[in-house]
Amino acid sequence: MNVLKHQCFHLQIKPLHLKSIQQEEEPSSSLVIENHILPLNLKILKIWHLRNLTWIAFAAVLMMIIPLQSIAFAESSYDINIPSGSADRDSPFHWSSEKDGDTSGFIEIIVNDTVFWKNGDMATHTVTSGTPLNGPDGIFDSGKIVPGKFFVQKFTEVGEFPYYCTLHPWRTGLVSVVSGHSYLPNVGSDFGDGANVFDLEYKFNRLVDRASIDESAKSISFELKGNTINDDNTLTLFLPSALISGISRVSVDGAMTEEFTQEFEDEITVLVINEVPPDAKSITVTGTAIVPEFGTIAAMILAVATISIIAVSARSRLGIMPRI
Repeated sequence: MNVLKHQCFHLQIKPLHLKSIQQEEEPSSSLVIENHILPLNLKILKIWHLRNLTWIAFAAVLMMIIPLQSIAFAESSYDINIPSGSADRDSPFHWSSEKDGDTSGFIEIIVNDTVFWKNGDMATHTVTSGTPLNGPDGIFDSGKIVPGKFFVQKFTEVGEFPYYCTLHPWRTGLVSVVSGHSYLPNVGSDFGDGANVFDLEYKFNRLVDRASIDESAKSISFELKGNTINDDNTLTLFLPSALISGISRVSVDGAMTEEFTQEFEDEITVLVINEVPPDAKSITVTGTAIVPEFGTIAAMILAVATISIIAVSARSRLGIMPRI
């Protein structure tokens, strides 16, 4: 019996030798060994499972502790297709922009945007900067784009860039690159625990100075400052759905206006407010949901509490297991 206990202790240290030792013992002894080892293996398995579960939960907490800043803007890319039959001078159209459906070859983008010209025709084409009258200007040139291939160009400067096909010079187009949009940083930093922060993109002829969030009204108010720099009094706001969603009302200096439209692009609401008075002091946007106040700190506390409950529960189950 003392020998059997010694072998059980040896098996706990080197379980890989279990098969060879069991082969040396009597069948009855092997049965006793298995009865002693099985509960221990179950306990080890539970401990291993608990350890892995704890590490996974700990990693999730770390991810929530790290402050994340949501960026509400990004560089964009656009496709202009060269349709079938566009080599024919009499074709009804020679380009097809996926941005807005334009078929004239014109596209307006902002600085650092990229344009892809994709050849869907059976003929070879080029996309060459310049005009048929003056020839190439050397800014960009695709060379020959065979059927099924494409040419890509990134525009890093403001300006207008005419282009044409040197093989079919009646095919002309224009890329208009504008300066882009302005940004209102740290929207949401003074709300809740400050974990949900956005750099808000907008386009306006004045300065949008700051944003205030009203949780009870589910609204965001923007202060307008400065003098107008042009006659375009349209304010365009790019609002992430994580900041505000379900926009139903817009007010200018406290008075409701119906002069607005909205579109949705990749979790962003593009809100266009027309005819904003040059002397307006504020814009208020109201939705059905506003950025949640339940942020990182609360989520972290909940996660830690969950881990503690799991750990205590698992230890309790381990404590009632039969001892060897």
